[in-house]
Amino acid sequence: MRAPRLLVALAAAALLGPLGATTASAAPTNDTSAGATAVTSLPTTVTQDTSTATTDALDATLNEQCGAPATNGSVWFTYTDPTGDGLLVDLAQSDFTAGVMIVQGDPTAGGFLVACGPEAVAVRGEAGTTYYVMAFSDTPERIGGTLVASFEPLPPAPVSTLTVDPRATAYKDGSLKLTGSYSCSNANGFFSDIEGQVVQRVGRVKIAGFFFTSPLECDGAVHPWEAFAFSDNGLFAGGKAANVSIVFACGDFDCATTAVEQSVQVSRNGK
Repeated sequence: MRAPRLLVALAAAALLGPLGATTASAAPTNDTSAGATAVTSLPTTVTQDTSTATTDALDATLNEQCGAPATNGSVWFTYTDPTGDGLLVDLAQSDFTAGVMIVQGDPTAGGFLVACGPEAVAVRGEAGTTYYVMAFSDTPERIGGTLVASFEPLPPAPVSTLTVDPRATAYKDGSLKLTGSYSCSNANGFFSDIEGQVVQRVGRVKIAGFFFTSPLECDGAVHPWEAFAFSDNGLFAGGKAANVSIVFACGDFDCATTAVEQSVQVSRNGK
């Protein structure tokens, strides 16, 4: 009777085996850029389990330019910007430390990385531009988790203007005072500045000095500015000087720049 009992036990084991076995969970459909999930409007929030997502050679190639600690559990999205107003991707609400890369165009067909960083990055470009967005775990020990990806429009772009007065003043200590006016809006004044270089030939010596002034009042109104240029290789004197001035008005995600290149007439001690 032992043989029949053994056959019955083996048959039962064979029946139970498939039912008790575990199978690997499939990777998400947007595990690669070819299956990227399309985001069609802003704002949009996508919540997704990325614990079975993978990483591949494309991730590694893009990360050569980004330098994230890891690109584990990466998933992909696409968005075509109809207006050129830009795109903000925010992953801060995910339950793991997340990073994001934004590629302009198809990353497998000549697209190039335009933004990357932890938690949130933004990009602004031409209307009609298609972006591929890769969200991933940047922790080497963790594949992924609950990804919460918010796709949002950017605030209005910073705007700036700049003028440089045609006359400057050289002082006895060799410094040179420049003045002018500026305006900026949609920007954070503490991250905005006016800077530049002044070059003047005094005899056989070419004097070069740099100037800088910050913060700015970025309220849209026109404000005066002044700055002092100092040189390490001589003293500014009366005469003409070539000036290059730039105003940087920076918001949370991008900056506006306005450059002015002109000659200024330098008076000695204000005379």
